[in-house]
Amino acid sequence: MTVNRDYQGGPGDLWSLTPSGGCARKAAPSVAHEFALLAGDAGTESFMSDVGVADLHGHMVGLTVDFITPIVPDPVDYGRIAAANALSDVYAVGMIPRLALAIACVPEGEAVSSFARALAAGISYLAEHGCTLVGGHSVTDPEPKLGFAVVGVLNRTGRVLDRGARPGDALILTKPIGVGVLTSAYKVGLIGDRELQIAVETMLAPNSFLPALIEEPFGESVHAATDVTGFGLLGHLKEICTRSAVGADITVQSVPVLPNASELAGQGISTSAFGSNLKYVEADFGASLASLPQAAQVVLTDPQTSGGLLLFVSPEAADEIIACLPDALSAAAIIGRATAARGALRLLSA
Repeated sequence: MTVNRDYQGGPGDLWSLTPSGGCARKAAPSVAHEFALLAGDAGTESFMSDVGVADLHGHMVGLTVDFITPIVPDPVDYGRIAAANALSDVYAVGMIPRLALAIACVPEGEAVSSFARALAAGISYLAEHGCTLVGGHSVTDPEPKLGFAVVGVLNRTGRVLDRGARPGDALILTKPIGVGVLTSAYKVGLIGDRELQIAVETMLAPNSFLPALIEEPFGESVHAATDVTGFGLLGHLKEICTRSAVGADITVQSVPVLPNASELAGQGISTSAFGSNLKYVEADFGASLASLPQAAQVVLTDPQTSGGLLLFVSPEAADEIIACLPDALSAAAIIGRATAARGALRLLSA
């Protein structure tokens, strides 16, 4: 294979200080679920949402936290992606982000100035989306990590979408998957800056459309939502279906995938999270997953950083909802449907 990486690194480079970037660095799903049990989650019958919703003296607020290692070499892109990723958890349940605290794990030496550029870019991205940074905490760490704890408020309908999917719902995926494969391929020099830029643009596209979408004109047609991040499409589908007590059928050929991601997966490229993400869902999808080529298994479980939303919507409104999405989400597609067979998850061929 021909090495085609354009980025050459330099003093203060953050990206070279971590073995894996973005949401691929998350703890394995089984570990995350074990920790959720410590917080009072209901075991195998449900999974905690990434956003905690609380009533504070009559005011409902959503609380979330997310931070990532560098997933791209440009510190400005890294900072903006970290902010988009943190905001996404709030948007995914239909809430509106308002306040944030920074989480900064900062390497020493020349990397400090690069980290400062990343943080400034992240703060700017927050402000562009109506979210104000009000403080934070920093520590010295040889591996850089940046993210934000975000406070959100309810949309005008008062609805929170972390569960509530209904049998018969159409499933819309708003962004193509494959970010982890592309960034891993870039890390080893198999693609260059031009190919990486497609992944960067995908990660930077905000999920901010959802609160307005459910306020009008499609409020009653959108029943549930989740963002697709570190546990991959199948992992996050499993969790929201469990919370909603439904099953799902996914048509593999309908799932939008970033250019070159499937081909690179076929050449053996995957992230460090592939094994744990696959193990998390293999019993749920059974033979329908096991029978797929490994490249397809890699892509369907690929950890996404600042990924798209998976929407459960009334089937008669699905096409109109896709038509109303922002131009940056032009790859959005209907990828399957929810079923009444609780816990039954299947991958189908077209």
